[in-house]
Amino acid sequence: MLNTMRRGFLLVGLSFFSLLASSLAGCGAHNQAAIALYERGDYAGASRAADQGLASHPDDEGLWQMRLRTALAQGDGDALARTYASYARTRAPGDLDKDVLRDLATATLRQALASPSAKLKIAAIEVVEQVELHALADQVAERMEDDNDRVAATAAAAVLRGFPQAPQLLDQLLHSDDPEARAIAVNAIGKKVGRLALPDLEKAASDRDPLVRRAALRWLGQLHDLEVHELLAKRLRDPDDGVRAAAASALARIGTGNLAELGKRALADHAIAVRLAGIELYAAAHAAAALGALLDDPSELVALTAAIELRGTRPDAGAPALSRALKAEAWTTRAAALNLAARAVDRATVKTVAAQLANDPEVGVRLAAARALAHAGDRSAAIAILVAALAGNVAAAADLAELGDARGDDALSAAMRDVKRPADDRAQAAFAHRTAHRVTPGLVAALADPSALVRVEAAATLAILTR
Repeated sequence: MLNTMRRGFLLVGLSFFSLLASSLAGCGAHNQAAIALYERGDYAGASRAADQGLASHPDDEGLWQMRLRTALAQGDGDALARTYASYARTRAPGDLDKDVLRDLATATLRQALASPSAKLKIAAIEVVEQVELHALADQVAERMEDDNDRVAATAAAAVLRGFPQAPQLLDQLLHSDDPEARAIAVNAIGKKVGRLALPDLEKAASDRDPLVRRAALRWLGQLHDLEVHELLAKRLRDPDDGVRAAAASALARIGTGNLAELGKRALADHAIAVRLAGIELYAAAHAAAALGALLDDPSELVALTAAIELRGTRPDAGAPALSRALKAEAWTTRAAALNLAARAVDRATVKTVAAQLANDPEVGVRLAAARALAHAGDRSAAIAILVAALAGNVAAAADLAELGDARGDDALSAAMRDVKRPADDRAQAAFAHRTAHRVTPGLVAALADPSALVRVEAAATLAILTR
């Protein structure tokens, strides 16, 4: 039996579903008995009525909708999975009614917005904004009064253009004691207020927390604030690696000052992220000679990135730089090189080098090789690598499903139903469905998962995939 707290989160609420049920009245007369029982709170009876109706009317959309809703109302993940799988078999591919899945996801997100967990509220707010779930806009706006500044900032950012009090709240939250809340506010005004927010962004670029400085510098670069050259140059000496990298990238975007000299300074940095941003500065300065000198750089990724920038004038530079990076001792470098291969060499060469790493000892490299092969047009070779890596690997399952192989769908669905996996792993499996662009029975069943984190991640993924 579910305890009271669990049921409070799983059950979508009679008043809410009464509205949904009444909207089904026009779908046909076959679901009326199930609706009546549901409205009385007899979810088991409504489930039986829907099953009886489906026995004689297997194509009735309203009956399938009620059957799914009753399974969710009872917190029965197994029934959700079975019902969705049966429903999907009655429909041609691409002919599923997305509205019912979106309704189920919306109901779960509604509960998350009312939960005591800041993490769940933030996750729900972000997806409501992303997919523009207007039905939840008012509830998101209510979260602007949340005691947690991060929740309040996320809510204000989501409804910035629709609620007059949101801009004022974000202005206040730029001075919050919570650096994450300040960073959320900075990103919101950079994205939605634009150049009018430049004075606030310039102040935030000197914030005491590197998270906030990084966000501000990124937006100053994207908004091409020509007045902050000195500030950005100063931040090239910031104690935080990420801030220095953000400053270098912003300087490259703005394109003012002695870019080659700034690039030289960034390339002298010890942090790889700053050095790679230095290449952006050299490219913005059209410093071909300086880029050419980097082809022999001790860092394989620096050399490969420089070769990519030179591809238009020195197409011969890509192959040797890629070959060296693919032999790097660090597996992360080999994987990164495969991800960059299509930008460095022609498609035939990508196929050759990716095939050579199909048996790399690190699964991350093998997956990168499979993606490179798929991108280069060798689908069968990519599938072979992914199938070999499939056991317990949701990334491989997602890539396989994206390529249209049903084994990927089955593996993703199974990962969602494996209660032996930690909740974080099941949440990652839910997120992986976004890469696959697939709705599986396991994903739908996860709306009744024992973990609130998994339920919200599943709802967020369903909302995104059905928009």
